Amino acid sequence: MLIIRHAIKNARRQRDGAMLPIIAVVIVILFIAASLAVDIARMHVTRSELRTATDAAARAASESLAREQDPQAAIDAAIAIAARHRVAGSDLTIEPSDVVLGSSVLQPDGRFSFVEGTERLNAVRVAGRRTADSPDGTVGLLFGPVFGVTDFEPIQTATAASSDRDIALVLDVSGSMANQGKFEALGNAVDVFLAILEDSPQNEHVSLTVYSDEVRKPQVLTPVLDLIRSGFASESPGGFTAIGRGLTSGLDSIQNDPAVRPFALKSIIVMTDGQHNRGVEPSVIARQAADEGIVVHAVTFSPEADRVRMQEVADLTGGMYLHADTNEQLVEVFETIARSLAQVLIE
Repeated sequence: MLIIRHAIKNARRQRDGAMLPIIAVVIVILFIAASLAVDIARMHVTRSELRTATDAAARAASESLAREQDPQAAIDAAIAIAARHRVAGSDLTIEPSDVVLGSSVLQPDGRFSFVEGTERLNAVRVAGRRTADSPDGTVGLLFGPVFGVTDFEPIQTATAASSDRDIALVLDVSGSMANQGKFEALGNAVDVFLAILEDSPQNEHVSLTVYSDEVRKPQVLTPVLDLIRSGFASESPGGFTAIGRGLTSGLDSIQNDPAVRPFALKSIIVMTDGQHNRGVEPSVIARQAADEGIVVHAVTFSPEADRVRMQEVADLTGGMYLHADTNEQLVEVFETIARSLAQVLIE
């Protein structure tokens, strides 16, 4: 009997010893998988940030070129707007050689192509780089060095040209906007936004939708931008936050309002300072907009805003996502969008 007990104990020890190498291999595999996931996520976020920054720089440069008719001013605008965007934790630096001027040429298939250095300049191509020879250098990986890869070098290019546009402003007037001067800051941002559109060489039509848990449309689509100012001036904050309902009204404006132009490019700008808590999910309406070729630019305001959801709304339609923590930053965000809206990305 004693011999049998010793045999059982020895067998158990052998099984335990045999499991140790397997456990060690599993731990190593889990570590590798977790490390790869962290770095892949970092790469994805960096590419998204670089794309947003490069798109905005190209739009701003194209707007400046149309307004100023000055190639150097267009290059300066691209550099300045890029520097407002953070890519992998630092402001993006665009060099003058990264900005190329040319024209957009309509092809037989209905698409536009970019031709560099023509006499009729109306388009700008911008390259955003985080490479070894770029001013900001490469993007370091957290766990890559364990596997012999220390960094990666993303590059994004964007080409923008001038074009007329129908624009739906969709603005949050929920109760939280009454705090810390946010409603007044939004009014200032709208004023700056409209002033830039009025100064642009393009002809923009704009509508105004305001939302809380309910939705109102103080002004249908119009080329008279003072009507947008007076429409917003009559509003006051109160209620909950139904972002999807606001988007639905904005989408209706640039599809069905009397002043809609069939060949104008169409954009929605949706702004919120809070969390979506009423009505249809905003991403549902964003997908509808994307199906119609309508771009949604999303703006969040204040640290409490629904940043993840609004990033998704912008991404679904190929729009910009911009965030403002302060009243001053909100004005800058709307200025950035206004200088970009009259431009179309052709590549």
